[in-house]
Amino acid sequence: MKPDPDKDKALKMGEWNTMKIRVDGDHLTSWLNGTEMVNFSDEKIGEGEGGIALQIHDGGGIKVKWRNIVIEEL
Repeated sequence: MKPDPDKDKALKMGEWNTMKIRVDGDHLTSWLNGTEMVNFSDEKIGEGEGGIALQIHDGGGIKVKWRNIVIEEL
């Protein structure tokens, strides 16, 4: 699910950004630098089990690095 294009301004290009993702059952909410990006429910998310994968779609040569990953159980 893509966030509203108006929210693109939350991204700090060339800097570290903070992303928070909360999944509670079938409900997912994500924030980028404190701005809520998406908030929705999806049956398939609620059925998920197993590992966590970090993915970025090709955006014209964009480079992504991850750091300080924290996973908390609800």
